Amino acid sequence: MASKPHWFMQEVFLFRTIASQLWAVLLVPVGVYSLLLTTKVDLLHPWRWIIGCLFEAVSPYNWGYLLLLWGVVVVGGTSHARHLTVSPTIPQTRLARLVQLLSPSSLVHAGTHVVMAMVMSYCAAALIGPQFSSLSLPCQGSEENDRETVGPLHCLNEKSVFVVFSGAFLGLCYSLQYFLHTRHRLQFPVIQQAKFFRVRTLLPQLVVDSAYRVLRLLPGYYLGYYLLGHGVKTWMCALLQLNPSPVALSSLPGLLDVGLLWQAAVGGTFLFCLLDTSWLLLHIFHAQVFKFEVTSSLADQTDRCLSDAVQCQDVPLVQHLGFLDLSLLAQYSPQRRKHIFSLSQPGGHPYIWKTVSTSSLAVLDSLTNRLAACRHNIGVTGQRLSPDPSRVQGSQKGQATGKMDRVAQGLRRTPVLAYFLQQLPEAASAELFKDAQLVVWVLEGLSHLVAASYTEDTYGVVQKSLPDVLTALLGLHEALDRHFKMPLAGTRPSQHARLPCQRDVSGQNMRFSLLPAVTTALYHIVNVFGKHAESIPLSPEHKQKLRLFLPQTDAPGIPRS
Repeated sequence: MASKPHWFMQEVFLFRTIASQLWAVLLVPVGVYSLLLTTKVDLLHPWRWIIGCLFEAVSPYNWGYLLLLWGVVVVGGTSHARHLTVSPTIPQTRLARLVQLLSPSSLVHAGTHVVMAMVMSYCAAALIGPQFSSLSLPCQGSEENDRETVGPLHCLNEKSVFVVFSGAFLGLCYSLQYFLHTRHRLQFPVIQQAKFFRVRTLLPQLVVDSAYRVLRLLPGYYLGYYLLGHGVKTWMCALLQLNPSPVALSSLPGLLDVGLLWQAAVGGTFLFCLLDTSWLLLHIFHAQVFKFEVTSSLADQTDRCLSDAVQCQDVPLVQHLGFLDLSLLAQYSPQRRKHIFSLSQPGGHPYIWKTVSTSSLAVLDSLTNRLAACRHNIGVTGQRLSPDPSRVQGSQKGQATGKMDRVAQGLRRTPVLAYFLQQLPEAASAELFKDAQLVVWVLEGLSHLVAASYTEDTYGVVQKSLPDVLTALLGLHEALDRHFKMPLAGTRPSQHARLPCQRDVSGQNMRFSLLPAVTTALYHIVNVFGKHAESIPLSPEHKQKLRLFLPQTDAPGIPRS
């Protein structure tokens, strides 16, 4: 088990990270060219506009800015890779979320993105025009009075300062949204596609989403600069020993500059596009299928087999990729299924099937137990109308604990503490179903393997596990059915409030696919086994539930509708 994280992280994870960031670096010149096309529109001379922007994008004068942008993209991709996870920690209260945002890793992430965003904003401003490329400009009338003036002859270019600090503000907001929206969670696509088609589909949506987010954030930056801009200008003048600019931007006339607004909006969109492109490519590469060997004849490759991947707890990404491979194997690969149903030589033991089925059933039982505990907790919290007389004597032993609970309840009634200690909406449900995608793959893999065993399992290795599989599926079906009937189960989040690139980043909607997945798995198994499903040894309760999934002709005792 100790070698699995080493080989995967050093070979697969590192290779996919480097490949994704190389493609992100190659897309930087395309982004620069698009930026120049957007800011230097000349519809009267289209060919001169297009060719001129192309030559300007590759001119030696801009090579330095391209190198800076490449470096920033690589640093951003490395930061995304360090925080990438398939099982994020979901804060349950505002206080827990605040602690998460103030953790050392989050602060380093925020500081890194603030610096990167300032560099990217400066590069974007310098690429657009020379009026933003320097923090200082010759003061008006300095050539006439240079012999009489003793002080500095350059003034602060406040427009450049405004643009650079807008990048810092957007970088900070980007880092906050990164953790608040759980964007470091690796989201697997429902339908596996080639990387090229996913990138081609999502890149236009990414540009629209970046522009939308920037336009929502800029009013906050304008308000902040109006209130604090004078202090920033004074500090910059003292730091660089420059005279203040003649027109202060921290005033209403200065902030009403349409050209400055256009520059901030375009530069911010360019900034978000580069950061999101690196993020998107990283997630697309790591969400690709990895085909594990079902069996290996090499001694040093035994820890890289599918049976080891599905039970890997040290690296959750390995387990997710293992169950994804198991799901696809069970559905589309008859040759690999034969290895699942095979026996070990020598000995004749079904080690592979036993490991795969045990790990799969452990995932299903874990969700079933969590659902039962959640239902129990909701029932306990709702039964506090009157005390049980039989428990009065036992409750007297915990008077000290009761006093502490009353003190805690009193503190929670304080408005400020109540705000921070109040549970976030959908937080408990998100924590309960954060491995919903894994459960769906387990259901697909188990059901198709069991169904295929009806004709392909020549040794009967699956037959002994059929009662356990059906018991786990029926128990999970009942637990999910009860959970979604409760009023606190939540509703499906609306998809109209978000743009396509930002829809369901945290995987909230995947929980609503669990009950249909369990139902489909049960019907798939029952339809293959037909009347023989009645002879599977189950408890009377589970047999009664299984009859509900049998066809009407094979389900005795159930009247036709």
